[in-house]
Amino acid sequence: MFKRNDPLRKAFETLYTVRLFRDRVSRLYNRLDERKNELRARMLLLESRGESYLAKRYAEETVKLEGLLKNLATIQLVLDKVDIALQHAIVIREFNTLVLELKPLIEDLSKLPLIKNVPEMGLLLADLEESVRELAELQTSPPSITYSAPSTSEVKAVLEEAREALKKRLEPTT
Repeated sequence: MFKRNDPLRKAFETLYTVRLFRDRVSRLYNRLDERKNELRARMLLLESRGESYLAKRYAEETVKLEGLLKNLATIQLVLDKVDIALQHAIVIREFNTLVLELKPLIEDLSKLPLIKNVPEMGLLLADLEESVRELAELQTSPPSITYSAPSTSEVKAVLEEAREALKKRLEPTT
């Protein structure tokens, strides 16, 4: 019926979303790396047979895959930064600055070309952006407790009254 507005709970949900995203990126990275290694092995085999045209085509594909792998590594790095920021906020239970840390990272992530070109990555990023937005909505600054020290004349007057009261208590009653 009523949804709890707990930043800790939302931070855990966002962390879960980040880790899902990171795991999918990691699996894609591993698959592409295996494919790159297979293509490189075929390229070497073709080159040893003297089929330089096909070997050149495999080399071109290998270069394209290396570019994709670099982009995926960048995405993994940004997701690791988001993961660490979330873990830190969860451990110290301080969520006020978390959204300020996450927004630039999410913006950097959305600018990467691979995110724009791969629909699955775009959907994962949209989920992550939604989680961060919900976390931002839960943010309320705690009531600020301000303390202003009384002026020195007020302090001296209170201390003098305390001394007088103490003297009266300690004086022997005769």
